[in-house]
Amino acid sequence: MAGAVCVAVEPELFFPEKGDHKTANLALEICARCPVIEACLADALKTEGGRSHSSRFGIRGGLTPNQRYQLSRRMRQSARASEAASRPVEVSTVPERKPAPCGTRRGYLRHRREGENACEACLNHAAGDRRRPTAGTAGAAA
Repeated sequence: MAGAVCVAVEPELFFPEKGDHKTANLALEICARCPVIEACLADALKTEGGRSHSSRFGIRGGLTPNQRYQLSRRMRQSARASEAASRPVEVSTVPERKPAPCGTRRGYLRHRREGENACEACLNHAAGDRRRPTAGTAGAAA
């Protein structure tokens, strides 16, 4: 990459052995001083795509292979989340229910629920419900 500081350094420095923290830290320091670190990181992420962290090698863009994997993963998750948020949400419409007809128990209860005085038909129906004994009550045995 044009203008990169790493061009003048041994390439092996950017591919340290596992556990060689001294060499890795030196490579990270060189990257930190590089004027094209952002472009280098963008190129590394583009080149590596969705590979796993075990398929990424070397220090590029100031990050280790594992750090690049984590960054790539977060970027993919963020992209999926923003894509999901931009999709229109389907809202199911519940058909409007007709009001309960007067002269029925439901009609009487509708008047009560809405805080209205019940109409004559609903009052008569409600009064008839109270007069009719139901099975299992004392009035039914008589």
